[in-house]
Amino acid sequence: MKKFFGFLRFLKAVVYVMYYATNATILNIFGKGESYLRKRTGPAAKRLMKITGAKFTIEGLENIKPDKTYVFTGNHRSYTDILVLFMIGGEANCQFTFMAKKELFRIPFLGPSMKAMRVIGVDRGSTSKAMKSLSQAINTVKEGGRNLIIFPEGTRSNDGHTLSPFKKGAFTIAKRAELDILPFVLEGTETYMPKKGFGMYDAEIKIRFFPAISTKDKTDAEVMKETEDLIKEALCQK
Repeated sequence: MKKFFGFLRFLKAVVYVMYYATNATILNIFGKGESYLRKRTGPAAKRLMKITGAKFTIEGLENIKPDKTYVFTGNHRSYTDILVLFMIGGEANCQFTFMAKKELFRIPFLGPSMKAMRVIGVDRGSTSKAMKSLSQAINTVKEGGRNLIIFPEGTRSNDGHTLSPFKKGAFTIAKRAELDILPFVLEGTETYMPKKGFGMYDAEIKIRFFPAISTKDKTDAEVMKETEDLIKEALCQK
């Protein structure tokens, strides 16, 4: 029965997301899709989390300066990690975008909404296409207005807890765009929506933000190591 009700919550979440995606797609015809999502994404994410069983604790919100743009990097436990970050955007008065597989842009209504949010499409078919995605990400964050979320592990944790080795892309983008890294640690989303299956369950979610890490006068590898060490220590995995 638990899985059944978890699946019903998941369907509720899908309907909820598609409602906003449909509205944004229609408004996008008149050039107002992005402004619509800017106002509603944070509060909508917060409501969605509450009606699907999530309770949350936020620490370190003071480390996010609304007048600055960052590359947010942290551990990856669930598809709902992005939802948590969007909810934070409403709390911290900042906007987010992220990188997603290009295939997702083909989904009706969701695809146009992602474009309105300046989501960066990633094509993993070749090195040249991956480099093009990297350049697009750098240009997007340089333009300002939206913080970029990247999970340097590249995929969700297999067991929901163990941190996988970081990949360098997030730190290359931050360095080239001359932006600080804003590290965070997520706990509990692996219970809220586990990696296997489609269900959303009661969960205590905790997100902690740490002081920004400067990329100035450091190599990509140095910034990556500093960030990875901090997150490992926070997760007691060092």
